[in-house]
Amino acid sequence: MNKFILSIGTNSPDREWQMSHAIKQLKQIFKKTTFSEIYEVPAHNGIDAPYLNAIMVGTTNLSLDEANRALKQWETICGRTPASKQQGVIPIDLDIVVWNNEVIRPVDYSREYVSRGISSLLYDLI
Repeated sequence: MNKFILSIGTNSPDREWQMSHAIKQLKQIFKKTTFSEIYEVPAHNGIDAPYLNAIMVGTTNLSLDEANRALKQWETICGRTPASKQQGVIPIDLDIVVWNNEVIRPVDYSREYVSRGISSLLYDLI
């Protein structure tokens, strides 16, 4: 069983719907899911609309590649395209940041939109 930490983000005009829809879908795809609170952070580029973010901790029997493919497919279903990214509108962004206790996206791991969610989950454990 693989354990991972997933970053979830959206800055689209329908971001509340995108976030709740993604969380519902992720609960169906992955096992033993735990979610942080949903919180708003400014876009790290200082230009795009603010994001709603959350962190999910989950487990899966999928390999890292299989899990990433499933997540990227879901992003596409939700309307994420190269054009939307270029316009600075992200319907949904799903990135595995930690896989089996190994940080695989160190830049994301160090950013507020990830550290804030991880901190809130850790606080809930205390």
